[in-house]
Amino acid sequence: MLWARQFGRTEDYMAALSRRHFEEPGRGQSSRHGSSVTMAPEAGLDVEACAAMLSSDRLVRDVWRPYGTTIHDKGIHSIPLFIFNSQLTDGGPFRSGSPEEEHGSGNKERFLEIFERLLAGVERAKSKV
Repeated sequence: MLWARQFGRTEDYMAALSRRHFEEPGRGQSSRHGSSVTMAPEAGLDVEACAAMLSSDRLVRDVWRPYGTTIHDKGIHSIPLFIFNSQLTDGGPFRSGSPEEEHGSGNKERFLEIFERLLAGVERAKSKV
């Protein structure tokens, strides 16, 4: 994405990535160089230049710097971090509020518990109106 941005093609590249990821499972994995290179022409980007960039470490610092800063500044200590909000909450590491959070991989019972708690809060608020 950073590389595509240099050419004003970020939106086009992300559209190609999203389309492949959701409509052609297995073809849109951005973590694979081959997928990234084959998406380049769909976004109007040069294939050879894309392959050369991926073979270099040119943007490594640009990628890791904000990632490292963000996880430390926002207290994110596990991946994935799920933040769940309802109409009554507006929270998470990037906002104030009181969301439901799940650090790391949760099981379906934990997610159901979170959704039920959020729904119950919304239903309580509606009954007071």
